[in-house]
Amino acid sequence: MEGINEQKRQTIRVTGAGETRQRAFANALSQIQEKVVSNDKFVTLQIIPEKIMPISFKKESYKERFLFLFFPRVREKFVVTFDIEILVNAINLGKVTFSEKSQQIPILEGGK
Repeated sequence: MEGINEQKRQTIRVTGAGETRQRAFANALSQIQEKVVSNDKFVTLQIIPEKIMPISFKKESYKERFLFLFFPRVREKFVVTFDIEILVNAINLGKVTFSEKSQQIPILEGGK
């Protein structure tokens, strides 16, 4: 029997933001599965990231104060954007054939 799974390479652009570098990368990487699974002709088995190509890494900082006068502190926000090349192992639903079986449902007779 012929295999129904296929491997394909694709490149996806993701963007993430967070108060720390780790949070920004985690937010960006969590988008990979959403973008790959959105294709309804394939059932995804495995996603393997192979190469990450940076597009932009930004750090924004600003000073905030409580009631505009008290307790000044510097807040930071990190924004990352990168392309990630992935290898996807998936089942091609176009190659799957189902056998058909039809049944007659017996008509229920009252109380028997």
